[in-house]
Amino acid sequence: MADEVLKLAYDEARSALREQDTTLSNIRNRATGLLAAAVVGTSFSATAGLLNTDPGRGRTFPEWAAWLLLIVIILIAVGVMAVLWPIRAWTFGPSPSALATRVDDGVDAVLRAAIEGMASAIASNGRLLEQRVAVYRATVLVLMLEIGLLVVALILAGK
Repeated sequence: MADEVLKLAYDEARSALREQDTTLSNIRNRATGLLAAAVVGTSFSATAGLLNTDPGRGRTFPEWAAWLLLIVIILIAVGVMAVLWPIRAWTFGPSPSALATRVDDGVDAVLRAAIEGMASAIASNGRLLEQRVAVYRATVLVLMLEIGLLVVALILAGK
């Protein structure tokens, strides 16, 4: 019975580590999409003529808005880079070589050590993952700020 419980705990810990890695990959993919959305939105606005900079063609895009837009895009790029940056402290589980040194302790002791190592990795990874998720959420808010800035500047430029 104890063997089955240890195997179940081991399998669940491995599964949790895989889920964390998958979640990190998903957040990174979404962050890349944020940067693409910010760039496409700005490029489209400029290409469509919404961001007029030639006074001879009518009202121009306000200079203050252009500078703010540049700052917002830089903030989005920094947020995306923070999410995409490699995590050196990310752990995929206990060291196989450390477990192998315990071969004389028996299967149950090695399984327990592996489970404890994975539980520690899950906790550490969880903190790191939450930091990346928080940065991603803040970057989403900055993207929404960019959209609002574009709309307000276009309204003011049209008056």
